[in-house]
Amino acid sequence: MAFLAHLAQGGRISDRSPRNGRDGACASFNFDHFRGGPLLWAPSLLASSHLFIGHTACPGFSRVASDYSWWRDTRFCTPGYDYFHDGWNYAHVPVDMAPHAYASVSVSGMEDAAWSEGAQRSILLYSDPVEQAVAYFHFCRNHPSRAYNMLAGRRIRDWAFGDFFFQYALPSYARIFLTYQIMADRVPGSVLLVPYEKLREHPAKTLASVLGHLGGNRCDLSLIDEAVACARPERLATANSRLVDRRRLDALNGNLQTEKTFLKRLDPSLRREGLEYLESLGVDARYFPQSHEVEMVSRTSAA
Repeated sequence: MAFLAHLAQGGRISDRSPRNGRDGACASFNFDHFRGGPLLWAPSLLASSHLFIGHTACPGFSRVASDYSWWRDTRFCTPGYDYFHDGWNYAHVPVDMAPHAYASVSVSGMEDAAWSEGAQRSILLYSDPVEQAVAYFHFCRNHPSRAYNMLAGRRIRDWAFGDFFFQYALPSYARIFLTYQIMADRVPGSVLLVPYEKLREHPAKTLASVLGHLGGNRCDLSLIDEAVACARPERLATANSRLVDRRRLDALNGNLQTEKTFLKRLDPSLRREGLEYLESLGVDARYFPQSHEVEMVSRTSAA
């Protein structure tokens, strides 16, 4: 999305490979300035100009949260799940790629707008619950901070995966997922739920659909193709070795192989039991078919 926002403003990603006829006068993407702030400056793509990309409960859900006692009484297993409700300083929310370094965000205003302003849209990009739990289990085990590598007074390395999965990973997963599912039902057309597999298998098509849901300005499809190509790890390593170097790529690939091996060794019944547990919390298990042949789900047209 950062690359697409930059290209839509007439920029380019790398001096080495200007595309689509752009010449050397175009502004190059500033990798040093891009630090992963919660807000992205995208005035050429969105009417709101700002886009939040990160972890948060769906805006608007707080109004109906009391209807779900388990949600209110459950806590996330690690910090960082719910940016907009964790007490940050919202008068100075960092912004990437903007002429201003910070923007002020009214969380209460955003919560109200989710019910009354049709232009405010939300998207949940979600992974398979078992795959996400495995990835997060390995992430926390290897994290240097005790806030992540310790859980209930024990190192994550000492936890059996099944215990971590049912006691902490699934409740945290459900706690985020349910907020988007409920808001999609309560405010039709406001929320789009997108399986991560679709983004991985059809990145340009999926990104175009995401932009369409956000109701932003029409975007040249060639720019979407270019942004997707530039975001591939190998291309990133060529464009800016400080952002993604070969050692980091090798480590990432090694982690993925470890997680795939771990998944293959899991008891096949774990997924079935996990989905039953999610259903007991009110999550619609139809979002997680056994096969990855799943379309993006907008509850506007769901039966």
